[in-house]
Amino acid sequence: MMGRITVSPLRHREASRNGARMRDSRGERGLTLVELLVALVLSSILIFVLYKTFIRQQKTYTVQEQVFDVQQNARAMMARMVREIRMAGFGRVAGEYVSGEGYVSRILPVQFTNTDGTTISYPNVLNRDQPTPGWLTIVSAVNSVRLSARLVGTSSRFEIAVDRVSYDSNRALFDEGNKRYISIDGVESNAITDIREETVNNTTRYHLTLQHPLEYNHRTNALVYPITAISFQVEGREEAGGSNQPIAENITWLTFEYFTTDGEPTENDRDIRMVRVAVTAETSKAVMGFRDSEGHLSRRPLARQMASNVQIRNLAFAP
Repeated sequence: MMGRITVSPLRHREASRNGARMRDSRGERGLTLVELLVALVLSSILIFVLYKTFIRQQKTYTVQEQVFDVQQNARAMMARMVREIRMAGFGRVAGEYVSGEGYVSRILPVQFTNTDGTTISYPNVLNRDQPTPGWLTIVSAVNSVRLSARLVGTSSRFEIAVDRVSYDSNRALFDEGNKRYISIDGVESNAITDIREETVNNTTRYHLTLQHPLEYNHRTNALVYPITAISFQVEGREEAGGSNQPIAENITWLTFEYFTTDGEPTENDRDIRMVRVAVTAETSKAVMGFRDSEGHLSRRPLARQMASNVQIRNLAFAP
C-alpha cells in the first residue's frame, strides 16, 4: 500500500505563485531586429518630413523678409522724392507776375559750381534730363527751420541782417558761392553779393547785401531760407555743389513723366505741373521659382514697383 503525500496549503500557494511567475516570464520577449529597423525607418521618415517643412518655411520667411526690405526701401525713396519734388519752387523761386511778360523770376537761371570746378545752370524750377539724361533737378528753398536764419533787421532795400550764416560746426547756410540764393519769409527770392559780420553788445549779426531791391517789408524774426538745386536719379540724390548720396538700397530703375495742368504730357519744362515718379526695387538675392521661356525653373531677384503722381503746388500760374 502506497503512502499518500500531503502538501500543506502554504507550500501549495507558493508553488502556484512560482509557476505563474515562470509562465509570465516565458510570455515576455524583446524587440526583434526587424521591428527595430522598421521603427528606425519610420522615425527617419518623420524627421525628414519635419526637416523639409522647416527648410521650406525658412526659405519662405527669407523671401518674405527680402520682399519687405525691398518694399520699405522703395517706400522710403518714394516718400523723400515726392516730398521734395512737391516743394519745387518753394520760396517764390518762379518769381512775380509782370503784366505783358508773365511770371518773371529774379534768380532764375541759377548757377552752381560743381566739385570739379565746372559751372552748371538751371533755367527752370523743374529741369528734366539735367545735369545728365534721366535725371530730374528741382530748384527750391530748403523748407526747414533748422536750416534757416532769422531776419533781425533791414538796413535798406538792398541789405538785410540775419542772426547766423552757418549751422552745425560752421557748415554754411549762406555764402557768396553756391549758397548765395535765398528766400525771405518764403515770399520773395534774391541773391547775396556780399556778407558783412557785425558784433554789438556781444551779439553778432550778419549783413547780407542783395543783388535786387526788396519787394516787401518783412517782419522781424521772419525766416530766411537757402535756395538750392536738388537732383534725383537711380543712384541717389545730389545737392548743388555736393556729392551724390544714395536714398535707398537695391533701387534698379527710376523714371519721370511730366504733365501739364490739364494732365497732358509735355516736353516744355515751364509747362510742367505734375510729375509721375516710378521706382523699381529688387531683392539683393535671387529666388528660385521662376520659369524661363523654355519652362525651366530659374533663379532671379524679386522686383517690386511703385509709382506716385506729384502735384507741383508752388509753381506760379498765370491768370
